[in-house]
Amino acid sequence: MPRLALIFPRVRYPSGDYPLGIAMLAAIVRERLGWEVVVCDTTFDPRLERIGEFLDREAPDYVGVGISTLMLGEGLAAARMASERCSSNGEPVRVFMGGPHVTVAPEAILAEPYVDAVVLGEGEESTVALLESWDRGDVAPVAGVWRKLGGQVQRSERRAAVRVLDDLPLPAWDLVDMEAYIAAWGQLDCFRPGLRGVNIIASRGCPYECTFCQPVLDVMFGKKLRARTPEHVVREVVELHRRYRIEGFWFTDDTFTTNRRWVTEFCRLLTSTGLELYWGCTTRANLIAPELMATMAGAGLRRVGIGMESAVERIREGVYKKAVTAEAITHTVEVARAHGVHTLLFLMLGAPGETRREMLQTIEAATRLPADEASFSLFVPIPGTDLHQDMLDRGYTMSSDYTDYDYYARQPFQHELSRRELRLIQRWAYLRFYAHPLRWTSVSRSVSTRGGARSMGRKLLRIVPHGMAPRQPGADVRTSAAARIVRERPVGVRSHEADLLHEAG
Repeated sequence: MPRLALIFPRVRYPSGDYPLGIAMLAAIVRERLGWEVVVCDTTFDPRLERIGEFLDREAPDYVGVGISTLMLGEGLAAARMASERCSSNGEPVRVFMGGPHVTVAPEAILAEPYVDAVVLGEGEESTVALLESWDRGDVAPVAGVWRKLGGQVQRSERRAAVRVLDDLPLPAWDLVDMEAYIAAWGQLDCFRPGLRGVNIIASRGCPYECTFCQPVLDVMFGKKLRARTPEHVVREVVELHRRYRIEGFWFTDDTFTTNRRWVTEFCRLLTSTGLELYWGCTTRANLIAPELMATMAGAGLRRVGIGMESAVERIREGVYKKAVTAEAITHTVEVARAHGVHTLLFLMLGAPGETRREMLQTIEAATRLPADEASFSLFVPIPGTDLHQDMLDRGYTMSSDYTDYDYYARQPFQHELSRRELRLIQRWAYLRFYAHPLRWTSVSRSVSTRGGARSMGRKLLRIVPHGMAPRQPGADVRTSAAARIVRERPVGVRSHEADLLHEAG
């Protein structure tokens, strides 16, 4: 029986968010192909050498590596280590990669000599088809996959969207250290620190056009928002409660409340289970009416994340194209508070051309809102997005060092303010926000338990000075083909080749 190894090379910023994509791939390969699947997740043991130890021990026939831009260097290091090894039958290991960065830069990734194929967009169906093709020795194109054949890159057409998400299996939780992730989970610390919880997802795609996300989200998931049925999602929640005794969960959907009817039915079904579970979600401030907030709160909603981005309209609308008014943000935060729902604001500092005064205006506006939490990220233009391309067109030079694509700590371009000043403004934002009397109760609650204090410590590590992530010898991608995506025209997105990208919806 063939053996597949899936690698999730996260060596920075550990969190309680388990690798859902990897777990989904593992589940569908086991269900459809009946293969043995093993997983290497470095989140809680962030040593690249651990990947080599894992490969030596498991001797897989095929290796898949899932990455984002922030994990590019570690991902390429993992791919290289895999390519240098042989499977249990002595054959060279075949290596494929997937994820958002791979989807917008397929040619650059395939230019690396140790990557045999890339899976574009949403990967479940395409991965199964690729593995079947390799196992049979078939050389016909595989929809949603680009791969090397005879020294050339074989491109393929898009794979049709997974029309019914309920047809996909539940994640392979048994291959992930769920207890470690549950212990590290802190999404509801503002409500009750130490809750046993996990992240789940109900839908894929986003119908909105924010310049810092699109068109990458469309390329990954398709233009149409697709959702699992409320029954299927509640079934997953019940199963997680049965297996892992979860007390809470967090939806990672980009805009959870887009379909009001869906949300209302979900709340009804969740309440009917009789389980006292608490949960949270992220949405847009203009998509959650007071009566919907009341329904959700009655079904256990205790935290909602809202993309405020900037309090300055010139930035929020002129640069980010958010299409959400300041009044809507204020109203939603106040309505949430009235229903006992905690709010988390997502904000970005350091947009191209954003002034010091504008950043301070954003900080002050967020501080005055009756929100419980705020995340002040440094703006990072993700390769393949409209804003990234616009900045290139305007003459901004992007860093060739992948570690600069780190919204917790640094930017990949030279802002009008120095990196040091931006970091000082970011730290001032957190200090100003959390030192305000409006937050004293929620902060004290969050650190009142050992688990809550640990969770707070992990969050603080994201904004205090820290060293660079460890590097595998020879894994420096600053001069590699894959690194060029961060400073040149995005590959496969702004050209005729975009039509070949896998539309993962």
